[in-house]
Amino acid sequence: MSIFASLGIVILAMLIMASLQLTPGVFALFYHYALGKFSKRKASDLTLFFIIGAEIVNALIFMSIYFLLGFFMFGNLGFKNDVFTYILVGITIALALASFFCYYRRGAGTQLFISRRYAKGMNHLASSTSSRTDAMLLGALAGSYELVFSLPLFIIIATIALEFTMARQPSNLITIAFVLAPLIPLFIIRWQYQSGHNLADIIRLRIKNKTFTKILLTLSFLLIAILMILFKVVS
Repeated sequence: MSIFASLGIVILAMLIMASLQLTPGVFALFYHYALGKFSKRKASDLTLFFIIGAEIVNALIFMSIYFLLGFFMFGNLGFKNDVFTYILVGITIALALASFFCYYRRGAGTQLFISRRYAKGMNHLASSTSSRTDAMLLGALAGSYELVFSLPLFIIIATIALEFTMARQPSNLITIAFVLAPLIPLFIIRWQYQSGHNLADIIRLRIKNKTFTKILLTLSFLLIAILMILFKVVS
């Protein structure tokens, strides 16, 4: 295992997780609706619980995968081998292609690949949420449709964290950094609203960054695949 290659994969995975657009999009809508119904103080309070809900789900998914992989690895059940590595490589390359060709729908806007029914459902929930519990649940559910892009990264980073643990190297920072990365855009959007920006400003910025985001996701997935092939980081 190459430590530098592993850390490179972790950084690339963090970039991807911080660049995914579904949860930030729902969060921006939710904050917009909350400001229209409540005081700035209550709206800000509700958005914090949205963020908490999103983080709890990220942590639960990561820890579940971490312990499940650990069970197979430490149980000597032959789970980790070259086949496992190349399956992950294949999935990662497929996600790179999907990021470039399918992540955004055609058109000038920033509509994502998600079904219109799901989009309408998230919009309804964002507009009707009025309590801390509901805000937390909305945060937990917001990114569920995007797990097709994020779940392989959870598996890869959990595997790297396990390898660090088995090699008696610190893995806590890797885990914490990866799990917290998806919260970065949420705090940025929160800061934008608190600085006087509105939903239209945020949408314009998302449109402006659309091509950059698509290329960043594509290249990051491809580089992760290359590093896994060259250095067999997860085999």
